[in-house]
Amino acid sequence: MDWFLGDAKEINETQKKMLEKQTALLERVDELNKCIDSKIEKSIQDVIIRVSDSSNETKFKIKRRRFIAIILLCSVLSALIGVELTLFLIK
Repeated sequence: MDWFLGDAKEINETQKKMLEKQTALLERVDELNKCIDSKIEKSIQDVIIRVSDSSNETKFKIKRRRFIAIILLCSVLSALIGVELTLFLIK
């Protein structure tokens, strides 16, 4: 019976050591998961910022093009009105 108790104690000690190792490994895995989550979150934020910047830049270019188009249209219309007034005054 003593050999059985000795084996049981040895098994218990081995299980305790394994549990300690597993606990340490689980803590390390948890740290790694937090690190990975942090990096993923940072990457997502970087992508969102780049997309936002790109969108803002595109909107600015569109507004600029519209402004230039309006100025050109007004210039052409002013020239046409000037020509028409000149022709009207000449007659």
